[in-house]
Amino acid sequence: MKNLLLVTLLASCLAGCNSDSNDELECSPYPIAIDINNYVVTPEQNEANTALAYDAYTIKLGGIGEGVYSEGNEPDPNKEYAECAIPAVVLGSANTIKAINIYSSADYNSEFTAGTSLNSVFDITEMFVNDFDYYSDGNYASVEDLSAVLPTTAPIFIELKPNQAPEVESSHIFYIDISFANGKTFALETEEVQLF
Repeated sequence: MKNLLLVTLLASCLAGCNSDSNDELECSPYPIAIDINNYVVTPEQNEANTALAYDAYTIKLGGIGEGVYSEGNEPDPNKEYAECAIPAVVLGSANTIKAINIYSSADYNSEFTAGTSLNSVFDITEMFVNDFDYYSDGNYASVEDLSAVLPTTAPIFIELKPNQAPEVESSHIFYIDISFANGKTFALETEEVQLF
């Protein structure tokens, strides 16, 4: 009985896969890039109210947005498409970043007081897809290094990490301002973190 049920189920699946309606549907076009509408900030830290060593703290920025299609290959909103496997590809950004600035709500040290740019204090420990070489000769580039080559393709993902400890253990909210060449601006902030 189980074999008959399995054969019947298999036959109905095969019949559905070979039906004329599926043969007529085509796959939806795939985007070639992403138009970033915002960044999601994901700080990596321990439990709330627990001090964290500066070198254990990272800030991750993930770009979110809409797909950009090549001209003449846009999906038709009035057309029904087949459900097709999407290729596992990391899409680049269609945006150009022209400025980035990181600062804190509190003094980092006597040189970097609250509201002062911390671009030289934060290193880029991971980034894609971008033309900027953030790792060279065993060293990570700082956000200040990236700022020196702007404008360039906006990264879809960027991971930032402090390269030095604050002068004293202190509580910080980090603010990240990003500007695109097309006028889009993003004012991002992290959760409060106690660093030493």
